Amino acid sequence: MGVNQLWSVLSPACEPCPLTSLQGKTLAVDLSGWVCASQNHTSLEFVKNPHLRNLFFRVSYLLQIGVNLVFVTEGEAPALKYEVMSQRNNARYHGSNTYKINTEKGNRSRFKAVLKDCEDMLESLGIHCVESTGEAEAMCAFLNRCGVVDGCITEDSDFFLYGGLVAYRDFSIDAKLAKVHMYSMTNIESKLKIDRRKMIGLAVLLGCDYLPKGVPGVGKETAVKLMQKLEDVDVIQRFHEWRNDNEFKQLKLSKVAKKLRHCELCNHPGKNLLLTGYFVS
Repeated sequence: MGVNQLWSVLSPACEPCPLTSLQGKTLAVDLSGWVCASQNHTSLEFVKNPHLRNLFFRVSYLLQIGVNLVFVTEGEAPALKYEVMSQRNNARYHGSNTYKINTEKGNRSRFKAVLKDCEDMLESLGIHCVESTGEAEAMCAFLNRCGVVDGCITEDSDFFLYGGLVAYRDFSIDAKLAKVHMYSMTNIESKLKIDRRKMIGLAVLLGCDYLPKGVPGVGKETAVKLMQKLEDVDVIQRFHEWRNDNEFKQLKLSKVAKKLRHCELCNHPGKNLLLTGYFVS
């Protein structure tokens, strides 16, 4: 989920914190992210309703230490993600014909049923749920950007591309080692010289939910190097002008320009949305 290898790119800006540091904060949570985590956790494989069990214990612990939670649920998925969603759904439910995603309409019937169970439980606990008009991460980022929440608990790096400011991930509620890793745009921009638009550039090069393959032949180090060399350039606009590779030649990165020219992005009917869709939230 999110941009391929982006968490690895951002790791130098990561700040390990005790979970108690979240006390008094209001945080958004992408509910579907927690549900997916419970379904993929091997220790919960034989547990009945693992999504409810996992959700209950996480919420109980965070409320106990004084964290205010706002859960966000998915709205209608963008058409560009239907194929990726279908692949994930088939893998999650082992190719079962029951509840498969309708790739023409982006239907998530099985997943929505599971989310409804979680929403009902959260409501009984007095926890607020907000339905996004599109991607849940986009709504989480919007709430953070507007100051409604102090950050977001997420494993989806798309949060930053949608404009989020503070993300918490890899959190553990183990009583002996209750911790979380914090990533903030302030630290990311200061230490790595990578802003939101450059992250979208990395999404195009390395791959993301809207362009899974990225640009074949361009690895993480090359992509980051390019973003840093284009320090004062609008990367999104630069990619729109990808046919002119003079700038790449000046940066001694003409090979990247050639790979950009031949990647699927160039002939994709929704390429403008691929490059700017993260701003439509």
